[in-house]
Amino acid sequence: MAKRQNLCALQAGQNVEETYLLTKKEILTSKNGNSYGALGLSDATARIEAKLWERAEELLRGLEEGQVVKVWGKAQNYQGQIQLVVAQIAFSPESNPTDFMVQGPKAGVQLWAEFDSLLKKIADPGLKRLLGSVFAPNFRPRFGSAPAAKAAHHAYVGGLLEHTVSVGQLAVLLAGHYPHLDRDLLLSGALLHDIGKVEELVLGPPLDYSDAGRLEGHIILGLRRLDAALAQQPGFPEPLAGALRHLLVSHHGQEAFGSPQKPKTPEALALHVLDDLDAKTQMVKALVLAAQPGKNWSSFHALLERQIYLKDAAGNSRGGAEEEKPKLSAGEFSLFRQLDEN
Repeated sequence: MAKRQNLCALQAGQNVEETYLLTKKEILTSKNGNSYGALGLSDATARIEAKLWERAEELLRGLEEGQVVKVWGKAQNYQGQIQLVVAQIAFSPESNPTDFMVQGPKAGVQLWAEFDSLLKKIADPGLKRLLGSVFAPNFRPRFGSAPAAKAAHHAYVGGLLEHTVSVGQLAVLLAGHYPHLDRDLLLSGALLHDIGKVEELVLGPPLDYSDAGRLEGHIILGLRRLDAALAQQPGFPEPLAGALRHLLVSHHGQEAFGSPQKPKTPEALALHVLDDLDAKTQMVKALVLAAQPGKNWSSFHALLERQIYLKDAAGNSRGGAEEEKPKLSAGEFSLFRQLDEN
């Protein structure tokens, strides 16, 4: 049986004959007036872009985003990233689309253990009951499988839980360093800040915004879920409820980035910084791991508005060698070229 050609391991010049998930299908017009296909492909290890230069309208007729397709083509290096030039593409009915979605690097069981360890650190009984109500058994499977974004960071199965745990762990560290911060409040906000993304994003495939996500966004959706949980907690102090609401509505930092309010409490400012830190650090990590061997600089990242230098302080390359790439965690090689506002 031939070895599967995982997207994370493709090298420039390699001929490809494999099945992938079609995540994007657009028919565009080139400068010379010819139609071509701009495609997105994924498997459990990565997402890449692809181009279909010939017979695009004919070959793409009947194909839909979210279908598994058989692809014949050749990998090439384009602006520091691997891109696939497709010669032939056809529907593959025998495959399950969900098997081709990028997975997070950590197992769900491990992440939930870390999450529950953070919950136990909340000393305030009312906050602990509230968090238990939000993360009830019927909500956990949806939260645990959700992505944290469409493309920008943690954009894979389990990405939301991974990001939430990371921000929660950072909150504990920061509260330990700055005693003036209310650790229970900051940690609760860290665990709650993105709960609206369960409704905002759908795994599909392909991963995309829901109608509610496009109409309202995860901050409003999360605030509604928080209020529903607060309604089940009679006697919950209103000042504390207001402080929690402010954490959710301000965690993007400013109106231009989707927050109805700027952070106006010490805990809200801290949460915004930690959320931004975790997201940007993951973006940088993905750029480094996706870099081509021998390069000094990563590809340009539109959201970060920069390239990343790939040499460490000793002059060694931070990027993985080609033979190491298949060993790295699934989800680490997602190419974040199509960025959402998050």
